[in-house]
Amino acid sequence: MQYKYLKIFKASIYGVGLGIIIFFTSFFVSAANGGYFYTATGIGVVIASLITLMFGMCLSLMDEVTDAENKNKETKLNLVPKRTFR
Repeated sequence: MQYKYLKIFKASIYGVGLGIIIFFTSFFVSAANGGYFYTATGIGVVIASLITLMFGMCLSLMDEVTDAENKNKETKLNLVPKRTFR
């Protein structure tokens, strides 16, 4: 894994952790205030962090595939043999 995408993964994992902490502490706050604002905020932070994590994984995967294709073009290797149709 390349280091430029490691920051995205770390931020996403911290966001998921923060969202879970907000979500669990919201049960105590909601009982005091009577609202569910903090519960929705916790769930929103978790969902946004997971979307960011998936986006970062897609970028990393696209970069890996592009690098592999460039290496194959340089060495003229074909990973998938070409089929001839009769």
